[in-house]
Amino acid sequence: MFKNLARAAAVAVLILAGTGFALADTEATPAPKATSSPLQFNGYLRSYFFTRQNASNGFKSANQASFNSAVRLHLDYGMNNNLFNVGASYLYANPLGACNNALQQFGPPCTGLAPPSINPDNTLPGYVMNTLYELYAQYKDDSTALRVGDQIINSAWAPSSDSRLKADAFRGLDFVQKLNPEWQFQATDMIAFENRVESNFDRATLLTSYPIDAPGIPGNTQKKSINPNNFNTNGFVMGRLGYAGKGNGISANVSYYAFNNLANMTWVDGKYQWNSKLKPFIAVQGGTETNSGSGFLGIISSSVYGVQGGVSLTKNVGLTLGYDTIPDKSVNVTLPAGVSCNATSQISGVYQTYFLPSGGTPVCQTNAGVTTIHYGGIASPYSDSYATDSLFTTSISQGMVDRRSPGSSWKLAAKFTSNDNRVVFIASRAMYNYGNAIGSANTYETNLDAQYFLNHVGKGVFKGWSIRERYAERTIQNTALFGGTPLFKYNRTQLEYDF
Repeated sequence: MFKNLARAAAVAVLILAGTGFALADTEATPAPKATSSPLQFNGYLRSYFFTRQNASNGFKSANQASFNSAVRLHLDYGMNNNLFNVGASYLYANPLGACNNALQQFGPPCTGLAPPSINPDNTLPGYVMNTLYELYAQYKDDSTALRVGDQIINSAWAPSSDSRLKADAFRGLDFVQKLNPEWQFQATDMIAFENRVESNFDRATLLTSYPIDAPGIPGNTQKKSINPNNFNTNGFVMGRLGYAGKGNGISANVSYYAFNNLANMTWVDGKYQWNSKLKPFIAVQGGTETNSGSGFLGIISSSVYGVQGGVSLTKNVGLTLGYDTIPDKSVNVTLPAGVSCNATSQISGVYQTYFLPSGGTPVCQTNAGVTTIHYGGIASPYSDSYATDSLFTTSISQGMVDRRSPGSSWKLAAKFTSNDNRVVFIASRAMYNYGNAIGSANTYETNLDAQYFLNHVGKGVFKGWSIRERYAERTIQNTALFGGTPLFKYNRTQLEYDF
């Protein structure tokens, strides 16, 4: 029924123009701006080179590298003083090698790099992409906004994840209503998803499919034994009530997500900004999540709490410190036949009952035939393994959500911005305690992020060239006991032209 939703919506708005029907932006409801032309055109060129060092400290695994370049073209046509709009975004990416699609990644790498010492880094990815990933119709005025079709949205647990060649895209409807100058209501219903390395929409998520750029299906599901393809769901619905105080420095949101047949999540975030020279602020976040419907991911019972503070030490330097905690949950069970708790405190065999941690967090311990299972991690269907979730302590290459693990974490970050805004440098250090009564697999990550804008940076959307270098290095303790990669280094060179 929704196969041609985007195209049908575009036609529908043309037919309904002049009525009270509306379409809108996801993040705001600005008043329409008068433009010299009803047709707007913009886009970017991106040329990225990523390398990943996996083999280290006696751990044998192929290193990775990928180069890829992309062009994105966006068209927007406005009618009736831009109250009604139709828009589209097209992206073409080519690594200038022999790899034309994701299927060619299976077998010898097709990036021109020498196997088996280097494999492609398909988070970039290392193959051709060709996609019309936005096609929508919308209406927006001073208080109402509605957008229908294929679109980029950016909410706490359905982020755009725009850190590669293209952003994630969703198919559905997004509605925002400004109740008064301070209060806003948002309702979202998305039925399909195209992730950052795909060229087609489907009804899978990052946790119910085998995405080539992420681990995908959790090892504790029975997915492989019942269906070799994706778990298809009906997407998600989200409702949000937002507050942005006028002059009092307070902003807050309460959101509810229903991920079809996976989980339900309640999420709260807030911030208070003092009006002083140092611009100090404090922010809080928290949420709860439980499994829902058919529970494809198993039993989920999770809560998370976080706090962050920040201050501007000088005009050019800002400092933030964040902390998040996800309480551990445990249960005593008798494992079924063919399933065991192995010597590294991981589950061996297919065990779908609980949504379990990954990557080296100790999961189980058996004593006198009774096994204690530790769980409690957040299931994030649209950001898992992307390091683009909303937790204060998420870093370039990881976060507690990606590990699907309980524990605690902190992150200290410093940001420098030059007087002309053309140089931005961020350095951070984070610690993740992925642990419980069995033991801990503490992980540390250091990030360096430098960006230079070749043109003047003023108000509004930047146009022109920029170059960005991002570096992440993480170390993991106790890998001999619980598994995981002891040392990981990630380097991203990003050249971009915005027009």
